[in-house]
Amino acid sequence: MIIKRRRLGSTYEKSPAQNTKLWFAINLGKIFFTIFITIAYLIILYVMTGVVIFIAQEVGDVWKDVDYADAYNGPYGLLLKVGGVLGILLYVFKDRPAKRG
Repeated sequence: MIIKRRRLGSTYEKSPAQNTKLWFAINLGKIFFTIFITIAYLIILYVMTGVVIFIAQEVGDVWKDVDYADAYNGPYGLLLKVGGVLGILLYVFKDRPAKRG
């Protein structure tokens, strides 16, 4: 059985392959951008956690017993990591039809 395209007046309906190609063209860039920005966010969070711990220990004379890795991997660090990644996902993948060309 050969699948034929249905004719809709003077235009043709798109095939599933064309729809898949269009989906990949739109979303593949978003996926790569999301991965890159997420990695950059986690690196910046890692560095900023170190800066805050250093300033608190050396300048403020507090948190002498707080380990850097415990602060980054602790409950507040996890909240910042998960919240940041979800925020990035929502920002990148939200639909903005008004800005499309």
